[in-house]
Amino acid sequence: MNRSFSLFILGGTGDLAKKKLFPALSRLYAKGYLSGLDRVYSLARSKREDWEQVVCRLDAGFGKLCNFLPFDARDWNSYAELGKLIENLKGQELIFFLALSPYLFEDTIRNLGKLLRNYTNPRKIVIEKPFGFDLKSAKRLNDILHRYFIEEEIYRIDHFLGKDTIQNIFSLRFSNTIFEGIWNRNFIEHVKIYALEKVGVEGRGEFYDKVGAIRDMLQNHMLQMLAFTAMEPPAYMSEKFIRDEKVKVLKNTRIEKLTRGQYEGYRQEIGVENSKTETFVLAKVLVENFRWHGVPFYLMTGKALSEKLTQIEIVFREVPQSFTKLLDCKPHQNRIVFQSAPESKLQIVFELRPPTGRFMACPVETFMEYRFPSEFKDAYEVLLLDIVEGDQSLFIRGDEIETLWEVVEPYLNMEDEPFVYPKGVKLPKEAEEFLP
Repeated sequence: MNRSFSLFILGGTGDLAKKKLFPALSRLYAKGYLSGLDRVYSLARSKREDWEQVVCRLDAGFGKLCNFLPFDARDWNSYAELGKLIENLKGQELIFFLALSPYLFEDTIRNLGKLLRNYTNPRKIVIEKPFGFDLKSAKRLNDILHRYFIEEEIYRIDHFLGKDTIQNIFSLRFSNTIFEGIWNRNFIEHVKIYALEKVGVEGRGEFYDKVGAIRDMLQNHMLQMLAFTAMEPPAYMSEKFIRDEKVKVLKNTRIEKLTRGQYEGYRQEIGVENSKTETFVLAKVLVENFRWHGVPFYLMTGKALSEKLTQIEIVFREVPQSFTKLLDCKPHQNRIVFQSAPESKLQIVFELRPPTGRFMACPVETFMEYRFPSEFKDAYEVLLLDIVEGDQSLFIRGDEIETLWEVVEPYLNMEDEPFVYPKGVKLPKEAEEFLP
């Protein structure tokens, strides 16, 4: 990007800014990716000393570009002060990142939108999930956004889309004829999409209890991974056509069955006594189109499990009259696994004859693994660079947000008691019984 730009982080001393945004920006700057960057402004109610503690950990060159502006997102006087600053940035692109609590989104967008009507600078607004609490609130948030910004200026960020898993599945499918030809119901038996965590809610029970795993993970991260796995090839490799195909496949997606769990000890968290909020969810999802008719997608996410695991596993059908069955051997199904945690890798699983010297020997499961050393340390580097460069391919469009909520809407206010599972278990027994 050649145009000079300034970045404004609203909530510039919060956890997201401190732990993710500033470190990612500092690394991008050190690698030479932000040559057009003029200034980074932290807008926050905190004291300047809190902001200085963040900046002192950054690359020295990048730190010199960082500035602090006292700011209250609910106070119009703060926007007036911001306007005085913008007066001196004529011709620059302005990027506003809302690293704020979701309950501040609507007022902040309104106030920011009203302020920017006085200026002709190109602008972008970046919003971190959650995008609403349900379909109704998501529509309201979209309406407010579109009152002040056009869709091309809006970047709804889901950091899962910056992970290698998504980009690897996209490249493998649409760059290799040997895979796209078998990417359908004739060859694939089922798909498993996992996002499992070792940690629990870690003292954030009162906040998490208002959300739960369906809103926190299934509605966004999990369905996004499904969309990239199941979408049709875009007519052109451009952001519009990629996002069009994602929306098409999500409109044909429905949850057939869903089970919820809660880890043992969750109700001992402050503010969640007698809670029915789920910390684990497993859904059987169907994509009702020609390509995927009859192929179940199993979407599973949960907290306080034995390992952190994020992956997409494509499981292929068994060979009808296989060499394995003729020898009365145990068959293994072919699989392709895209993993981003605990490490980034692609794994292809197939059967080969073992090196025993005997022709009539039982095949063994064989693994081919490819690990990807990444130039970028985490997903925020990828997505922040895309924002700067104006590429919206990995960001969520307004109609897509509403479609995602439509898929999960029937399951948002379930009153049934979630099953209880032990902390640190690999999978709850209820999940093992649910999965194929």
